[in-house]
This record gives sequence, structure tokens and C-alpha cells, in this order.
Amino acid sequence: MKAEEQDLLKRYFPEASVTMVGEVYSQRRFKLHFKRPRNSKLGDFRTPRTKNGICTITLNYDLNPYQMLITYLHEVAHYDVYQQYGSRKVQPHGTEWQKQFAILLQPFMVVSIFPKDILDALQKHLQHIKASSTADQNLQRVLKQYDKNVTAAVTVESLPDGARFTLKNGLVFQKGEKQRTRYKCYCESNGRWYFMAALAEAQMI
Repeated sequence: MKAEEQDLLKRYFPEASVTMVGEVYSQRRFKLHFKRPRNSKLGDFRTPRTKNGICTITLNYDLNPYQMLITYLHEVAHYDVYQQYGSRKVQPHGTEWQKQFAILLQPFMVVSIFPKDILDALQKHLQHIKASSTADQNLQRVLKQYDKNVTAAVTVESLPDGARFTLKNGLVFQKGEKQRTRYKCYCESNGRWYFMAALAEAQMI
């Protein structure tokens, strides 16, 4: 990996993990992009649009380094499963993905990369892996302590039912009922429904 590429990774990942993050990337063939924050996801994996195209992984650039690393490995696990099974029917977060995510994460599970409280939360997370780290509220609460400019922000889960609120993107929502770990919210700005993470930061109107 080129020096400028390593410098870029140092901006987003825990410094002690950069060499390993680069190795994970160099051993595979996909595009990696850092995107503006998206309320519905922290990152994603996209299959090629053409027969000879390559896969793409995108990550929200505002994630703290530990959340960034976990999300990166989450998406790389999708890449590995896709390379092994192609378009054959396997569940997006089924046993194949869960096994590969755990394999990828294991070498990073050291105190030189993750603080102990995150390591403890990750150990519990790996015992019952969820489709997204945001669905594991215990892990997410620990990770949020390492966000930049940590404040006592209002979260979607703390709002009363039916409350109107806005997110950082300026869209106006109305809080609906809880569906498992997320809240079904109506967007007054575009007339669509969204599933909001319980810990998503919001501003009540």
C-alpha cells in the first residue's frame, strides 16, 4: 500500500490497526470510498454493476475510528461471502456472513487497537452477532462514548411517541412505533417511512 493511502487510513482508523486494515484491502479487489454521513446506514457493500466490474465498499466518513473499523470489517465480510457464494441464495447476515465477520474481527481484538470497554462489548456481540452493530444497543452505547464532540444528545428512543423531530440532514420526521430494535418513523419532508436506530441523534421540534 502506498504511503499516501496509509496516511488516508490513519485519518479514519485506529492507528495501531492501519497496517492490518491495509493488508485486508490489498488481499482483495474492491473500491473503498468514504461518504458523507447517511442516517440509514454506517456503510454498505455493493456488487459489481457489470460483468467485469469490481465490488465497492462505502463508509460514512464521520464515524469514530473504532466504529469505522468494525463497520469496515462488517462490509469486507459481505465481500468475502459474495466471492465465495456469488449470487447464490445465502442470507445477507446468515451463518456464512457471521462466521466470516468473526474471523476478520478476531486479529483486531487486542487492547492496542480497541479500548477494554469496547473489547468487552465486542466479545458479547460475537456471541450473538446481529445484522448491524447499531442493532446491538449495548455495543453502540459504548462506541458512542468515543464520538467526536460527545454531548448529551437527544436520541430517537428518548423522544415521546408521535414526537416530531429533525436529523442532521434537516428532514422532518414523526416518531412511530418500535419494530424490534428500530423505530418506524414517517418523514413529513418526502412522505416516506424510515426505520431509525434507537440511538440516532435527533432534535425535537
